[in-house]
Amino acid sequence: MGVLSIALMAAALTQDAGAASAAGADQAVTSYDAGFFSAARPGDAKAMIDRIPGFAFDGGGSVRGLSGAAGNVLIDGRRPSSKSDSLSDVLARIPADQVVRIDVIRGGAPGIDMQRKPVVANVIRDPRGGVSGSVTLSDQLTLGDARNETEIAADLAARLGAHVFEAAASYERGDSHDRRRTHRVRTAGHGRLLIDSQIDSDKPGEEVVGSAAYETALPVGDVRLNIRGYREISDVTERDRFDVPAGAGLLSEAYRGAGGEFGGRYVAPLGDGVELEAMALRSWRTNETRATSTNGPRTVGYRRFDESGESVGRAVLRFHGWDALSLETGLEAAFNWLEGDSALMVGGVLAPAPGSQARVEERRGEGFATGVWQPSPVLALEAGLRFEASVLDPGHGEAQGLEFAKPSAALTWTPSAQRLIRVRIEREVGQLNFNDLLASVNMYTGVVTAGAGLLAPTQTLRAEIAFEQQFAGRGALGAILRQEQVEDVIGLAPVAGPNGLFDARSNVGSGLRQILEVNSTVPLDAGGVPGGLLKAGLKAVRSEVVDAATGELRSYSNQSGLEWNAAFTQDLPAWNATWGVNLSGYTDKIAYRFDGTAVSGAEPWASAFVDYSPRADVTLRLEVNNLTARSAWSERDVHAGLRHVADLVYAERRDEESYRNVRLSVRKAFN
Repeated sequence: MGVLSIALMAAALTQDAGAASAAGADQAVTSYDAGFFSAARPGDAKAMIDRIPGFAFDGGGSVRGLSGAAGNVLIDGRRPSSKSDSLSDVLARIPADQVVRIDVIRGGAPGIDMQRKPVVANVIRDPRGGVSGSVTLSDQLTLGDARNETEIAADLAARLGAHVFEAAASYERGDSHDRRRTHRVRTAGHGRLLIDSQIDSDKPGEEVVGSAAYETALPVGDVRLNIRGYREISDVTERDRFDVPAGAGLLSEAYRGAGGEFGGRYVAPLGDGVELEAMALRSWRTNETRATSTNGPRTVGYRRFDESGESVGRAVLRFHGWDALSLETGLEAAFNWLEGDSALMVGGVLAPAPGSQARVEERRGEGFATGVWQPSPVLALEAGLRFEASVLDPGHGEAQGLEFAKPSAALTWTPSAQRLIRVRIEREVGQLNFNDLLASVNMYTGVVTAGAGLLAPTQTLRAEIAFEQQFAGRGALGAILRQEQVEDVIGLAPVAGPNGLFDARSNVGSGLRQILEVNSTVPLDAGGVPGGLLKAGLKAVRSEVVDAATGELRSYSNQSGLEWNAAFTQDLPAWNATWGVNLSGYTDKIAYRFDGTAVSGAEPWASAFVDYSPRADVTLRLEVNNLTARSAWSERDVHAGLRHVADLVYAERRDEESYRNVRLSVRKAFN
């Protein structure tokens, strides 16, 4: 909390001094030109985004559809047209010397698609064009057992008049697994030692990714087309050496995955401040896991295969004919599907679980309208309504139709370019994870999760108030207090199967989450550390939901009550270098199943880095990760039935030790 105290004091003393200049008279838009970032010599737009005071990068979600998948960074006022290409990777391919400025927009601005984000950053690129790109080679070495992982990545962008070409590719191979060993102790309910063993493992893998895009101007509007594909392989070998009982065990798991996406975006001005934007994409994925576990005479085999896809289209009309008011309305339609099967063999005999085979289809449509009214440069009101209708067919002849209205409203007050207060309320409907409808097995713990039956998506009524104060040019203090009333919480609940009870994803009732987030950025120049910057963040969560097995109130499963992070960086212009240290940590968290609980925790994570640029187009980066060789632990209780009434069968504790690792990368840019 010392960092927060410093920030509060600095905010009170400096008030509005030293803030970045606002764009025009609109205090909801703050601009940072290239000179603001020059001391740090960032190589790409993502590094520049990370330096914006008080801005928390959001890469977007991996949910189905487009409306909920957007991040909080625009590129030339547009969102990336690809959904599977991460926003972080897209920004990392934009050279810093092609960024004219970055606008941070709070509450809304004419012509900007906020996508229900309270704050967005807009990266404005140099329109003059040219050819640019980079090649990066990196290698990570795990200290202690000499495992290493190598990656090579390249990207190219060419703007030739009205035509823009982009391409990127990367190849990664090796083993970056840093776990040294795991000590496992299992005791029976009456205290007798059942297992005492040491586990070590290897996780070699390989991944190749390629993407390309083409953009050009048409007689009316412009069009952008993009394509992306990937393939990944992972092979895990886990060796279990038993002291009690004497012997050895071996787990082998092979994963193969592949997928791709193609799509496009068309934007056209229709006159009188009206703009049409249309997007469409289609994606597909396949995943296969095969595993075998041998422990003495006992052999367990597991296979899971699934393939899935998504087709989605979205059309939006935007009206920006009025200075103080902007409106947008549109439609989105999506078709999603997943088909798969899983099988568990114990001693050569099939051990069936509910939902071992699934074919799921969803047809969904959404209509929406949103308006942003700015009666003055310091005040913005955003209000909107979305209506969603869908049909979900889980393949059991039990198709269900769902309809939801999703209103939202936000009021943003920016009394100065350095201060913001925002109040927001909205109803949000989550999207189902189709993988929950197919049975799965965790071969490391032996836990079987049945496939879900009919599920309703969670509905959340969210209310929040946020405060932000910038100071001393690079400093910021922000806080958000949020409350979420949740209906149809999705959690684990016991279901009957051919071999007894299993856990399966189910709607378990209503829940509550209360969240406090505090983030601060403090420049340290006045404290005698020129070019120094200290960032710190804290997230505290209180949650409650009714346990499906016991009927009692408890916290959300796997919900950490407290998370924190801190990062120190110092720019050294005389040395053409930047160095820093990062720390992060979280408190214990508990996972709940009908027959037991699992508590886990870990020591804080620490890393350090040095960036050095011997010349403007070359950057060397040295990272040392897991500086403290942190340890982690987990404790699991397993009962003979419902955990609150059945006898304890066994308790297991695992203590993990890990290695440090060193990563060296070289990036060569050209333009």
